[in-house]
This record gives sequence, structure tokens and C-alpha cells, in this order.
Amino acid sequence: MRPLILDASHDTPRVHFDKYSNRFEIMGVSLPPNIFEFYNPLLNWINDYCKNPNEHTHLKLRFEYLNTSSTKMIMNLVTALGPAINRGSEVKVLWYYDSGDLEMKEMGEEFASNSTVPFHLVSK
Repeated sequence: MRPLILDASHDTPRVHFDKYSNRFEIMGVSLPPNIFEFYNPLLNWINDYCKNPNEHTHLKLRFEYLNTSSTKMIMNLVTALGPAINRGSEVKVLWYYDSGDLEMKEMGEEFASNSTVPFHLVSK
């Protein structure tokens, strides 16, 4: 399975999905002009990965900002990790936020309350 690595732009986050180095990260700003064009390849990659997941899968999310459309797509990505749990992978999502950024903390708490995938908030 090929890694999916995308550099950040001024309106899209950096993405690093690599099964072999066990690295799953999205970080930066997310306000892509075409939400589906940006996030559908990520969702497809996660769906393929979950057919044969690693023993441990930790998705690290480090957003500076994301718009409403992005939050829906991130929730879709988190939900898509469910089959990895069903196949025995220990899955968790790590939501990083700056300690002074109450809005990002609250957004992480909302994701956690709506997710069946274990979700951990990490203050940095």
C-alpha cells in the first residue's frame, strides 16, 4: 500500500498516511475550495488501509483551523477507522490543540462525544 503524503497549502492541511512507518497525521489549516476533491482520496486510502490494518493505528489530528465542511469530512475519516477496530487493531484518535485555544479544545470534545472510535485530547 502506497503512502499518501500531501504538502500543506494555504487552505489545505499536510497529510501523512503511511502504513509501513505507522504514521497517520493531518495537520494545519483545512478550508479546501473543493472539500470532496481534497478529502475523498484520504477517505479512500483509510478504507483500503482498514482491510488490513496495523496492530496499532493512531490518527494524529493537529489543526490550526478547520471550516464546517472540513469537520464533517474529518468525522467521516474517523468513522472509517471502525473496520480496523473490528479486525483487531487498537485504534485511537489524538486531537492536539494549543492549551490557550478553547475553540479547538471544544471542537475536539465534540468529535470525541460523537465518535465510537476512542478519542484523546492532547494539550500542547
